[in-house]
Amino acid sequence: MNRKDRFLTVEERSQVGDDFHQVVADKFIFKVKKGLLYGENDTWARVEGGSIRLGITDYLQRRGGDIVYIQLPKIGDKVKQSEDIAQLETIKAIMTVASPLAGTVSEINSLLNDKPELVNEDPYGEGWLILISLTNLGDIDRLLKAEEYFELMKKKIQDELKRRMRGGKGT
Repeated sequence: MNRKDRFLTVEERSQVGDDFHQVVADKFIFKVKKGLLYGENDTWARVEGGSIRLGITDYLQRRGGDIVYIQLPKIGDKVKQSEDIAQLETIKAIMTVASPLAGTVSEINSLLNDKPELVNEDPYGEGWLILISLTNLGDIDRLLKAEEYFELMKKKIQDELKRRMRGGKGT
C-alpha cells in the first residue's frame, strides 16, 4: 500500500461492549455513540419523553476544531426543522448547527457559556446544546439510527479524504 492509499483508508474499530461505533481515518478516531438518533447534518438526539436533547457529533466537532464561543437560542424560541439553532465559533471558522426536528427550546446547556470546550471534550455528554420539546413526536422517525449515521459519516470521511488527495480544500 503506498502512502497516498494509506490516507484514503478508513478502518473500523469496535470492541464487544463498546458504547461507540468508531472509525480511524488518517490520524483521527471518529466516534458515533450507540443508542442515540442522528440527523444527516451531524447532530445527535436523545429522546426524553416528548423532547429531544440535542448536540453535535464527534465528527462535526473534530472537523470544526476547538470551540471558543457558542451562541444558543433562548428558552421558548420556536425552531423549525433544518433551521439554524446554534452558532459555534472555532479557531478555524464559524459553524452553524441546524435542528433536525421542529419544536420549542425548553432548556439550554448554560455550562457552555463559560466552558464551550465541553462540546469538544464530551460531545455526547456534558457538551449537549439544547433540549427541544417536539411539535410532533412522530417526526422522530425521520432521524437515523446510530448504525445508519455511522455509514453516512464514513462516506463523508472518505469523500473528504479523496478531496484532500486531489488537492481540494475540505469544508
